[in-house]
Amino acid sequence: MAKPDWGELLQRFLSDHAATGVSPKDWCEAQGLNYATARRHIKKPSAQNAQKNAQKKLRTAQKEKSAEELVDAKLSPKVKRFIAEYLKDQNATAAAERAGYSDPNYGRQLITNPNVAQAIAQQQKASIERTLGSADEVLEQMWRLANFDANHLSQYRRGSCRYCWGFGHHYQWRDAVEFEEALAKVEGKEGARQPEDPGGYGYDHNREPNPGCPRCNGDGIGQPYFADTRKLAPDAALAYSGVKLGKNGIEITAISRERMYEAVMKRLGLSDSEFAQRLQQIEIERRQLEVEKLRKELAADPEDEIPLPVAININIADARVRNDDDGDIANP
Repeated sequence: MAKPDWGELLQRFLSDHAATGVSPKDWCEAQGLNYATARRHIKKPSAQNAQKNAQKKLRTAQKEKSAEELVDAKLSPKVKRFIAEYLKDQNATAAAERAGYSDPNYGRQLITNPNVAQAIAQQQKASIERTLGSADEVLEQMWRLANFDANHLSQYRRGSCRYCWGFGHHYQWRDAVEFEEALAKVEGKEGARQPEDPGGYGYDHNREPNPGCPRCNGDGIGQPYFADTRKLAPDAALAYSGVKLGKNGIEITAISRERMYEAVMKRLGLSDSEFAQRLQQIEIERRQLEVEKLRKELAADPEDEIPLPVAININIADARVRNDDDGDIANP
């Protein structure tokens, strides 16, 4: 028994459904098809698909209208039609066939015609500007991405430790509820140390460290902070790519500022200039000085007779590339 051509059957169903409103099950029964098998292929057109088709038709109509407006009036209507068709898929042979040429291969000759090539380039430029804006606007957006403040997305903050502001620099609890929860955890456990509260309550990890704290020496404790991505500044929102959930926890991802800066330099024609090379050399020298400074600090440590080598690895990853091994990127 030949395998059903589900594509053809679906088109027939959609045609009948548009005319009569017949359901997939009734239509399959009328055609002698097993609905349990056919239901995977014979479906009603969803509202989303209908919307996509309408949008596609609108874009096609806009391209054709734009081509008619921008194409040189000296070109024949048939050539204009070819240009409109070519702009859909950039296929000269298929465009010539859709435009009504008896020899589809003639499309390859048409795109080499200076007037036709100019009209195509003009329309493509207009399409890009409608989508992305002018070249100056694109460059301005790239520069914003290259200079956005990463602190608007995530920060590493140092706040007070538990002993900074406790009475007598004893351990300080957030509130009585936290203290009671700590008591409940050790209740009934023989030999367990009972928590005490001589340091009092009111611990706030966002408070500045106490310079006189004997436990942290005024350094406090560090912890990561992630901004509410619903309330990002415009530049940070533009650079924000999503949240990565991986084996190392939660990580906010963003466009690489270094790569975007390189793209701006290239766009301005400065990537190979003497100025750009000088900037690169200054950056290399700065990093070499940092490595040398770390080596001297380790060499001066009395506990280490032989200083350990220090390696600084700088890896730049494209935040928009999906990495399923490490986790998924979830867009806001």
